[in-house]
Amino acid sequence: MSAEPLSHVSGPIDRPRTVGTIRRALPPELRERFQAALDDADPADLFGLVAQWGAVAQTTADAGADAAAGAVRSGAADTYEIGDVFPALAGML
Repeated sequence: MSAEPLSHVSGPIDRPRTVGTIRRALPPELRERFQAALDDADPADLFGLVAQWGAVAQTTADAGADAAAGAVRSGAADTYEIGDVFPALAGML
């Protein structure tokens, strides 16, 4: 049996998880928006808000994210309807 190497790095994703690490990871033009979102957030929503902004910070640090997003927007990337994805995934289980 043989296998080809993975084209991505395996292991845990290094995502900023605290307000301070997210703020430092964000590009300067997004830091004010992050602070405004924190200032306006209901306390019950803070956990989710910090998680969302952590994902934004992680994505802005990924050099390939802009190219991938551009390919999706321009129609150059393969896209699938969500209704087609779940049955396909269920068949893999």
